[in-house]
Amino acid sequence: MRSLRCFIAATLTLSVLSGCTFISDPVSKMKSPQLSADKATLMAAINSFMPAGSTLIRPTNDEDSTIFSEDLNKDGILETLVFYKTPGEAVLIHGMILEKQGDTWVKKLVFDGDGSVLESVDIRDLTGDGKLNIVTGYSREKEKGLVVYSYASGSLEEVLSLPYTNYMINDLNGDGIEDITVVYFKRNEFVNISIYQYNDGFKVLDKLDNIDPYFNNYYNIVAGKISENKEGIVLDAAVDSQSAYTSIVLMENNKLHVVLPGDARTYKDRRIVSEDIDHDGIIEIGLLEAPKGWEYFDPAEIPYFTSYYKWDGKDGLTFTTQLYHDPSDRFNINFSPEWHGKVTVDTKSVQDKNLKFIMSDTGETVAEVSFFSPSEWDRVKNDGWDLLARDAAKIIAYRGKLEQSTTMEGSNKIASPIERKGIDE
Repeated sequence: MRSLRCFIAATLTLSVLSGCTFISDPVSKMKSPQLSADKATLMAAINSFMPAGSTLIRPTNDEDSTIFSEDLNKDGILETLVFYKTPGEAVLIHGMILEKQGDTWVKKLVFDGDGSVLESVDIRDLTGDGKLNIVTGYSREKEKGLVVYSYASGSLEEVLSLPYTNYMINDLNGDGIEDITVVYFKRNEFVNISIYQYNDGFKVLDKLDNIDPYFNNYYNIVAGKISENKEGIVLDAAVDSQSAYTSIVLMENNKLHVVLPGDARTYKDRRIVSEDIDHDGIIEIGLLEAPKGWEYFDPAEIPYFTSYYKWDGKDGLTFTTQLYHDPSDRFNINFSPEWHGKVTVDTKSVQDKNLKFIMSDTGETVAEVSFFSPSEWDRVKNDGWDLLARDAAKIIAYRGKLEQSTTMEGSNKIASPIERKGIDE
């Protein structure tokens, strides 16, 4: 029994989700190549060329970058791209390209952004000519627009412009040329998924327009491997403010196919983001699973496990791994795949008070998480409890032999080191 306890403890891992935000100056977050010796000169040039009262802005999908420095047209001369906002004008967003000439920066052009919010900026070679394209997403109220620019000889050309809800840059058809996957959704009206690739102009490789649009919104879309040798798109759709389902679209032979529609197989009462949870390069779908013994409790009281599944290549799902995810995003407890169904939560447990993880067959406790007030913590902190996380009112602690996993990527297990960022021990 002692060796069993040790083995169980070794199969559990623990992690804390960080809530920290780090703020730094925009120049320090410039895209490579870095311009560390030229920061002051570059920043001074940007400020001198921007209109009075305007401010630099960063895309909403990137918390770090306001300045993008690349050799866009691969002529050996470095360019810098920035976006700024001019409040009170008819056109709010402007982009500006500067060129490095000797020890100075010269403004090459200014262009208008089509919207009031800069959603995204990507710099990629989408035309296959070795030169870099500027890919931007703009939004105005609920509408979004995608624009792809080509820069050459000091001039900028729009080579693609279309509405979108989400876009991803990938090589889904595996031909070595990057393509753009565009999802365009109107609630209760339509869902369009299109793959665009450049061939003497952007052309549609394939398009799906027969997906059920009767849901609230997509809260997560990710493209990549959906099985060992298959590429596709995984779409997490919110049915209402809480429940959700997931669908999978396969890209094969330049054709899109729905291989797993959103139905009872992927339905969950809580939004879970599909991701490559075990770092093997394949995207998994997360589902809620009630621990053994909790099946007939009020759903609001159940400390659900989150179980992740892969598409089985046909019309079903195969289990990958399981974790307990704190509903308030303060910590995770990750279980090795072989313990699926063997570990549960004691039915005397209460969320946000005490969680006791036990063996289903013997009732033996393998880990415990408790929530203490500051005064309670002072009394018990030397009784075998380790600080896990804290919020405004509670100190969260655990005890048990939850050891850091030493699993390497690609081994079909989760490696989740213990993190205590922001915690003052």
